[in-house]
Amino acid sequence: MSLMVNNIKSISVYLVPMAAFFLLISSAGTNFLLLISVIISIFYCVKNKDYKALVEKNILKLCFAIYILFLFSCFYSAADIEEITEILKKYVKFIYIPFLYYLIKIQKNEDIIINFFICGVSLILILSYLKFFNIVNFEYFYNFFQYASHTGIQDKIIDTNSSIFQNYIIQGVIFSFYSFLCLYLAKKNKRVLYYYLSFFSFVNVMFLNDSRSAYIIMMILMLFSLYKIITNNKARVLLVALCISIFTTQFADNFKSRISVINDNADSISEGNFNSSLGHRYIWFKIGVDNIFKAPLLGLGAGSYKDSTINYYNQQSIPDIYHYATNNPHSEFISISSQLGSTGLFLFFGFLFFLFNDSRNNILLRGVFLIVVISSLFNSAFYDNMLGLFLVIIVCLSSQDKFRGPIEIK
Repeated sequence: MSLMVNNIKSISVYLVPMAAFFLLISSAGTNFLLLISVIISIFYCVKNKDYKALVEKNILKLCFAIYILFLFSCFYSAADIEEITEILKKYVKFIYIPFLYYLIKIQKNEDIIINFFICGVSLILILSYLKFFNIVNFEYFYNFFQYASHTGIQDKIIDTNSSIFQNYIIQGVIFSFYSFLCLYLAKKNKRVLYYYLSFFSFVNVMFLNDSRSAYIIMMILMLFSLYKIITNNKARVLLVALCISIFTTQFADNFKSRISVINDNADSISEGNFNSSLGHRYIWFKIGVDNIFKAPLLGLGAGSYKDSTINYYNQQSIPDIYHYATNNPHSEFISISSQLGSTGLFLFFGFLFFLFNDSRNNILLRGVFLIVVISSLFNSAFYDNMLGLFLVIIVCLSSQDKFRGPIEIK
C-alpha cells in the first residue's frame, strides 16, 4: 500500500505542471490531466482526513457555494436535461479549484507549475511566429487532423494568422499573462531571456492576434507593470518612448481597423441587425438584464439562458433566432446572474473580492485578479473550456501561501 501511495505521489507532482504545459497545445490533454489531479486530490484528502483544508479560505468556500447553487437551480430550471447537464459540466471548474488548491498545497510544486507553463507557452509562441511569417506551413498538419475527423481545428484555427492549436481569444489571453509573468520573473531573477519572451509575446498579442479582450488585458497589465515592476525612472522613460513609437506606427493602423469594425457593428445594431461580434454582445446583454428583472433572487436556473434568448427573440420578432440562441452570453456576470440571480452574482462578486483582497501589495497576484475580472467581463470565462481551466490553474496558484503577502521587487 505504501509503495502505491509513493508511486501516486511521485507521479501526481507533475500532473498539474503538465496540464499547464499543454494549455495551448491540447484541450483533451489538459482536461484529462486536471481531472486525474482532482481525483488524486480527493484520494489524499480522504487518506489524510484533511477535509478542512478544502474550505480553509473564503474563496474556496465560495467555489463550493456557487456550484451548489447551480445544482439547486436544476430543480426550477426550465431548460431540458441536456442543457442542464452541459452547464453543470462547464461550471464544475469551480469545484476543481479547492481540490487543485489542496493538491498544490501538499505537493508544494508551484515553481514546477510555473516553469512548465512557461515552457509550453514559449513553444507555442515560437510556432506562432513561424506560422505568421509562413516559415512553416501548418496546413498539412491541420489537413491530417481533418482527415482524422477533428474538424474543429479547421474552423477555429486554420484561418487565423498566428493561432496554432487554440483559438485566438484563448491564445491572446494566455500570451498576455505569459508576457506579464515573464516581465515579473525577468526583474526578480535578473534574467535577460525573460525580457525577450515578454517582449515577443507582447508584440504577438498587439499585432498578430485579433482578440480585443487580449488587447485590453495586455494594455492594462503592461501599464500596471510599468510603474510596479520597472522601478528605474530611466527604464520607464525608454519603455514609454518605445510604446509611443510602436502605437503611432503599426498599432495606429491596427487600432483604426478595430475602431472601424466597432463603428460598422454599431451602425448594424441601429438598423436592427445583430449579426456581428458587438451585435451579439449587445443583444445578449439586454437579455441578461431582462432575465434579472424576471427572476431577481435565484435566476432562471442552470442552462436556462438559451431558452430565455429564444423567448426574447420571439417577443421582439428578431429573425434567425437560432443563430443568436446560446447558453454562452460572452460575459460571466450575465451568465451567472441569468441562471442564479442576484444570489449567484453576489457569490461571484465575493469570489472576486477575496481574490482581490489576497492580491494586496502583490504584483503577481494583482495580475491574476485583473485577468480573471477582464476575462469574465468580455467572455463567459468559466463556461469556456480552456479559458476556464487556465483561470482555475492561476487562481489555485494565487491562493497558495507562498504567493500571499507583499512581493516587492527591488
